[in-house]
Amino acid sequence: ASYPWEVVRGSWSGAKFDLVPPDNNMSRVAAEGWLHYDTASALFQRAGLDLEAEKARARTRGFTAIPLRLSASVEIVNTIRRSESRNVMALLPGRTRPDEYVVYMAHWDHFGIDPNLVGDQIYNGAVDNATGTAGLLALAGAFAALPERPDRSVAFLAVTAEEQGLLGGRHYTENPIYPTANTVAAINLDVLNTAGPTNDVTVVGYGNSELDGYVEQAATEQSRVVRPDPEPEKGFFFRSDHFSFAKKGVPALYVDPGIDDAARGEEYGLAARADYTANRYHKPADEYDPSWDLRGARQDLQLLFTVGYRLAASDRWPAWNEGTAFKATREAERPPTP
Repeated sequence: ASYPWEVVRGSWSGAKFDLVPPDNNMSRVAAEGWLHYDTASALFQRAGLDLEAEKARARTRGFTAIPLRLSASVEIVNTIRRSESRNVMALLPGRTRPDEYVVYMAHWDHFGIDPNLVGDQIYNGAVDNATGTAGLLALAGAFAALPERPDRSVAFLAVTAEEQGLLGGRHYTENPIYPTANTVAAINLDVLNTAGPTNDVTVVGYGNSELDGYVEQAATEQSRVVRPDPEPEKGFFFRSDHFSFAKKGVPALYVDPGIDDAARGEEYGLAARADYTANRYHKPADEYDPSWDLRGARQDLQLLFTVGYRLAASDRWPAWNEGTAFKATREAERPPTP
């Protein structure tokens, strides 16, 4: 499949923004942005408002939006190029219900080369997401080595152009090889743990679906606990490829490394997470390091194998929880059995 370069990025005075294309599945404005706190505070002051006071008011029942009565002018000079890339998929056919699918997925792309940078110009993407792609291959090998295939089919999907707006995942779900109505669940691998074993595992979007129960059972068997995303304000559930499946109603699971380091504790885990985000995330410095402790990655892959295998060996269809935005879409495509 070919993908246009659809997202134009820019920045000004402490803000970053994207110009986005029309999306048939979501209501989108022409320009979307992230503002640093200081910039947002100054913006509110210019409108005669206090940011902290308005944040508190927004948490109260009956809050309604208020106009800032400010305007902004944006001028963009850009070039558009068309590039071609591909999703790659493999299938292990199910033994008794081959037309029902459990999908593991990981994005194999990153940002390429930036000739404008001084020094290292290569965005290696070693953690994000060579680790997830390697994990996908490891899981495929583990399923292929089973003495007997599970009842349901297990698919392994390496998607492209995640970093350019989830384009590969969106393309697949809009043109699925295997029907989304017959897809039991999508399990996403986006960044594996390279810091060693943890006492916990993170579920991004915890509370959305019955898939949480599968993770909790597998984690208990490892003497670990499940916790929600410690940084929900960053919207990670909406920023990786499983989200394209969720929009089509497929229960989607996104597991992140835990933060309670088994040897050094939670404070160390949070500090390591912050260090990666500040110094390597989406930067040329995201390189392979021979000092990585991949026992944590193995721990999480064993958990995800258990979750996927139990889904593939079962006849149950995990559902979205009440109140989630995706439940109605799933039930319209695949009505619940009485």
